[in-house]
Amino acid sequence: MRLTYNQLVAMLAVVDCGTFERAASKLNLTQSTITKRIQELEASMGFAVFDRSKRQAILTPLGEQFVGQSRETVASFENLASFNSDRKAIATLVRLGVTELSSLTWLPKFLETSFAADPDVQFELTIDMSRNLHSSLETGELDLIVVPEMPFQSNAHVQQIADVEITLIGKPGAVPTDETVEISQLQDFEFITQGKTSGFSKSISEWFANYGINTRNSVRVDSLHAMVGLAVAGRGLCIAPREYLVPLIKSGRVADIITRPKLPLLKYCVVHYPSPHEALFTRVAGDIRGAADFKAPYFI
Repeated sequence: MRLTYNQLVAMLAVVDCGTFERAASKLNLTQSTITKRIQELEASMGFAVFDRSKRQAILTPLGEQFVGQSRETVASFENLASFNSDRKAIATLVRLGVTELSSLTWLPKFLETSFAADPDVQFELTIDMSRNLHSSLETGELDLIVVPEMPFQSNAHVQQIADVEITLIGKPGAVPTDETVEISQLQDFEFITQGKTSGFSKSISEWFANYGINTRNSVRVDSLHAMVGLAVAGRGLCIAPREYLVPLIKSGRVADIITRPKLPLLKYCVVHYPSPHEALFTRVAGDIRGAADFKAPYFI
């Protein structure tokens, strides 16, 4: 029995995803196919790659050594396969997931400059709530995501890229004071927050709960602009990135409500999991880190 490329890809998918089930989902195969390929690989090599006594896909000592060499082999194969008959590189597709704030600030300029610098790298974009993006990354539907900080698997490559200041805004006069407001004074106000699939919404709700404020029964929408629009209309207090809203605050259409204590910073990061395209994803993550500026709306 001989070793094949498909067996190596299946093994690396299991390592990166943590389970045979997730690997099957990532490669769009059945779990039985993944299991068969791993069994054939182990028969070819003459040793066990995974410790079958564990519930998770844990590598044996020989398996750990083998995986490192296998990544190099798969990457070399894919580099060879990326040349067509004219010896020109075929475009590499990077599946990137971002939240709405990224799409409204730094992302358009990043895509412009990235294409100009390297037209052979193309991006397939998904704009969604952070927890949905996280789920798609874990199942292999996305290659990289840019999301607020949240718990990731231990093998995730995580780079902090920005601290985003968030604030409360509301219709002028909604909070009857021009001075700093104690968080405890806001318990009777309605809040406008993002939906349940927003990691940011979950973390900020937990933060408010520490001060006795319940935001879970408030108005929930999945669009930043809709949230701001409802705040302008006096529907409630909106929790949103401050710098992005500075033009609206300066115009007087909404009031910036300063609280004590101040709301926590929203820490954004770029995340990817180990992959045969490790060098490319690491480079793209570094480019994103240099480009990510959440302060200014792109279209203003």
